[in-house]
Amino acid sequence: MKFKWLIFALIFIVLFSCVEAKKKQGKLSVNASVSVFDPPGDVSSALLFEVSAKYKLSNKVTTEMSVGWSQYESGGQNVTLIPVQLNGELHPLGRGMFDPYVGCGIGAYFTQTGEDVTATAGVQGLGGLSFSPQDNFSFSVEIKYMLTDVTDPESGGWSLGGGADINWETPL
Repeated sequence: MKFKWLIFALIFIVLFSCVEAKKKQGKLSVNASVSVFDPPGDVSSALLFEVSAKYKLSNKVTTEMSVGWSQYESGGQNVTLIPVQLNGELHPLGRGMFDPYVGCGIGAYFTQTGEDVTATAGVQGLGGLSFSPQDNFSFSVEIKYMLTDVTDPESGGWSLGGGADINWETPL
């Protein structure tokens, strides 16, 4: 039942964001990133790969939809995590060559442990710094805390990533 409400909330937020974005004539960009992910519990770190689409509503506000993938071992079993996240970002200085930002959002987290697959609703907070020497190219560093199940306070994990982003932007 909780999962149905999460899907409903995600659809509502995406539709609302699209309606608001159409009024503001923002820009869409597509990015890919790799992070080091520290899963919850006594588990070694793993890589987290993410692909995201960001829509710049204004110089200071961005929405982001991302999908990720990570695999690690816990208790002798392989665990695969697929986070699907919807975030809002605040860029307090506006978008310039140096662009610090903070954000938060909601997510659906799909976890496969052995043959068991679970879906949970979670939240995340993030912050980062982007350096853009050109309009369509940037280096970025981001830290994110993901609470993969809102009913379990022990389900949180950190990710730290960085790298080069090539942004494809188009007005909608």
